[in-house]
Amino acid sequence: MKYVGFREWIIVNAKSIADVLTSTRLTLAFFIIICALFADPSLLPVVVALTLIAWTTDVLDGNMARRDPAGRKTWIGDNDFAVDMILIYSGLLYFITAGFLPFWPFFFYGIIAAATAIIWTKQSVMMAFAAPIAAVPIIFSFINSPLWGWVFIGWIISALIINWSRFKDVVGGFIKDVEEN
Repeated sequence: MKYVGFREWIIVNAKSIADVLTSTRLTLAFFIIICALFADPSLLPVVVALTLIAWTTDVLDGNMARRDPAGRKTWIGDNDFAVDMILIYSGLLYFITAGFLPFWPFFFYGIIAAATAIIWTKQSVMMAFAAPIAAVPIIFSFINSPLWGWVFIGWIISALIINWSRFKDVVGGFIKDVEEN
């Protein structure tokens, strides 16, 4: 049996690692939903920490999936974007049930977003609806727990520095997709 170093093992198993990271993000979204069921505003730091860990898995799983030398496709990888949407809307659910946001306007926003996603299945349309919701944890962190707001901003800056070229690709793809609509 040939000795395989850690780096080689990572590359050989990149797609499996990416799938585990995506599954972890989905699990973290379910933990946020559990926090929503408690409807306790004091869980805000927990929800923000879970959100940051989840978005870290998103950054890492994308990098791992792109390193897979075989370019394999899996069901989990094919549903990565859906997991992102579940994460974003699980946070919205928490912020509504914990009393940070009013129910009815955001309920209708969610209905409109879902109907739009069904009619126009382009990711750019879904991303446009999800973007304001993704900002909610940052905003309420600054309002209710400023330290966590700064942690969130620090995380964003670090993620952008580490993944600047990928960020430009994603934004460019978003703009191109919107222009085609």
